[in-house]
Amino acid sequence: MKQVIARILILFCIFLAGVSGTALLLNGTATDDRSDFNEATFPEVMVDLDGTLANRMYGYAQPMQADFTRDSVTPLDTSKKLTFVVNPYGAEVQSFSYEIRTSDGSKVLENKKIKALESDGQNLRASVEIGSDLRMNQEYSMQITLVTGGREIYYYTRIVARAQVHAGEYVAFVKYFYETSMDKNAADDLASYLEPDTTGVATNYSNISINSTLGEVSWGTLKPQIYKEGIPVIKDINETTASISIDYQFTSQNENEITEVYDVEEFYRMRYMDSRIRLLDFQRSANQIFDPETAVFSEDGVILGVRNKDVEYLSNDSGTVVAFTQQGDLWSYAPGSSKVNRVFSFRKLEDGDFRDSRNQHNIKIVRVSDEGDIDFVLYGYMNRGVHEGYEGLVVYHFNSDKNVVEEKAFIPISESYEFLKRDLGKLSYVNEQNELFLLFAQNLYKVDIEGNSYEILEEGIKYDNFVASDNNDHAAWLVTEGDSKGCIREIDFDTKKTRTITCEEGQRLRTAGFINEDLVYGILQKSDILTDSNGHRSEGIQTLRIEDFDGNVKKEYYRDGLYITNISVGNTLIEFELSAKSGDTYTVQKKDTIMNNGKATANNVKIELISASRTGVRVKLVLSETAQTENPLAFYAKISNTKEEFINLDKQIPQESTYYVYARGGLDSTWTDPAKAVQRADEQGGVVLNRAQQYVWERGNKKTKIQLDTMEIPDIVLEGTLDKKILKKKLRKTGTVIDLSGCSLDSVLYEVSAQRPVIAKTGDNTSVVIVGYDEYNTYLYDPVKKETYPYGMNDSTDLFQKAGNIFITYIEAVQAVQE
Repeated sequence: MKQVIARILILFCIFLAGVSGTALLLNGTATDDRSDFNEATFPEVMVDLDGTLANRMYGYAQPMQADFTRDSVTPLDTSKKLTFVVNPYGAEVQSFSYEIRTSDGSKVLENKKIKALESDGQNLRASVEIGSDLRMNQEYSMQITLVTGGREIYYYTRIVARAQVHAGEYVAFVKYFYETSMDKNAADDLASYLEPDTTGVATNYSNISINSTLGEVSWGTLKPQIYKEGIPVIKDINETTASISIDYQFTSQNENEITEVYDVEEFYRMRYMDSRIRLLDFQRSANQIFDPETAVFSEDGVILGVRNKDVEYLSNDSGTVVAFTQQGDLWSYAPGSSKVNRVFSFRKLEDGDFRDSRNQHNIKIVRVSDEGDIDFVLYGYMNRGVHEGYEGLVVYHFNSDKNVVEEKAFIPISESYEFLKRDLGKLSYVNEQNELFLLFAQNLYKVDIEGNSYEILEEGIKYDNFVASDNNDHAAWLVTEGDSKGCIREIDFDTKKTRTITCEEGQRLRTAGFINEDLVYGILQKSDILTDSNGHRSEGIQTLRIEDFDGNVKKEYYRDGLYITNISVGNTLIEFELSAKSGDTYTVQKKDTIMNNGKATANNVKIELISASRTGVRVKLVLSETAQTENPLAFYAKISNTKEEFINLDKQIPQESTYYVYARGGLDSTWTDPAKAVQRADEQGGVVLNRAQQYVWERGNKKTKIQLDTMEIPDIVLEGTLDKKILKKKLRKTGTVIDLSGCSLDSVLYEVSAQRPVIAKTGDNTSVVIVGYDEYNTYLYDPVKKETYPYGMNDSTDLFQKAGNIFITYIEAVQAVQE
């Protein structure tokens, strides 16, 4: 009997040794070059606004381009004093200095060093008094530099001098609102701020708005508890409205009393009225941090939890391994082998803070092998590790056998994440020869990862003319230079083969998108590019073609007498309008679609929405591979030590007329047409800035009345000419001409409010200059009679509409602003 017991004990010890060895192999304790990320070390900087901390700033490891960094806006009142609060997280801050630049970063206006920082026990405080004479209602870039451990760390905010903006009240309201929403006993006080629209649809906590019910805004039966407190961040603020975002985390207990963690992003747009804040817009998105312990695995898939339905995922061809991203983390799941693996995350498993959980990066999954290896690209802000504080792009390879993520290349970039994702979100692909392809700063780059070198394959690519396939292994663009100008060039990034699509004389080509790996493009006649009397162009495509890389036409669409306009290409559907010529423009007649019935590859993964009483709508990843167990083993990959080599791209940003729309807490879109930018900002309740980051237009910041002094208006403007070439020539030292034709009168009156006269067309050969307005009238300057007269607001609206709403103004040059 004793021998039997001894034998059992020996076998049990061997079993334990085997399990331990496997665990060591899979989880990679740091016996070689495998480790966890280094701890986050950079301090945070905030602004104290009347006792409420706001505008949390994260440190950058290198100086950033001022005109491509707009993380927050800090208002400056007439005292010109600011109090900054530094949370050092244990680091020794050796110095605090700042500099103020023009909004485009071209000129330093002030540079000072704060000699003494005050300590309140946990945080440090620096009091700043701006000495420069800053222009009202003009943004300036402020760079704060902390020295800690002998290293310089950079922080950025925009400052704007504006009177009576109630910044303290706004940020305090945001803090009050989100905290009160979590207290069922106090949440009833929020009802008056909401505009509920009860439609009977299931509660979706990833998409809550001002139109949601009080019960939804106060979190239903989730019973949330604050986990990491939020700090309000001012995105835009003026004398009448403010736009503020806030990120925070909460926990909730599921049915099994296991703790779930949620990331929350909220956006508030408010107006200060009669000592009370009115909520104009409210958006909230809660997204559950994926945790195998709280996830529900089933035979046919896994419930990812509360999150948006746009899941970034990719599987191998047979569907036995699927990789997916959630809240900045990358996971893989192999249902057949019962393994779920956190491949990549900046988050600490325990004792983390907002520095490691900040979600200002994106992961693009490039390839998943049958063995479970994953190639992926990460771009954005690096929360921690050897690249802490850098904006940039990293190429990674996950080795499933070793359970290790290996860094292949790192490219630092001096743009903030909002701008970075606009370019790299369009294209970032790695082929099996370890070559990385990027579209950045209007150039197509090929980066040799092994050789730490790069070359530019094509220059001068217009962003709107570039399209890529869904998995980025094919791309096409309209050639803008050289002998092939006007042709479409397509490339297969795996083979690096290219082909050129030409057109017949008198024809033009336009890229539209990809269906699977097949290119969709349009053919139009040069005569079908229409230009109206005010220089605005519109195009009508005659033929829409779907073509594979070998030039085989899969489908061709044509309708006699009609033109294809406003094309939208999705994964399986092309939507567009059919229009007819109407003078010098196109008029929509009807809509049509092209379905892709021949899906190239089998769909092994799909997304389903399911609902539960406590959590509302949840997202499920449905898989074709049958799971062996509903309790898969969870593993956490390590990061291999990285090379200290950077690949620095020569990336001069083209100096072009670009207009940026900021709305709902971030960069919404970019435009080359200022009128379209204004229309988009009007729809979204946002603002428009130009390349120099000057305000071109703001929603809701128009004075009730104003009248400009015609003596201060340039003579060429008072002449009322609508010839933009003449205006640009005469005003080249004064400012930039902007054409707002197509905008409403109400929108263009903002320009008058901002001290900019507006030339408005009234007839075939007549125009006036709008030099003022009040509640009832516009004030119009007659270029012929050289006199100003009032004209009723409704009559003005009618007059300008009949003339086509043709409006031209100008925005003063940055140099002129500083003078």
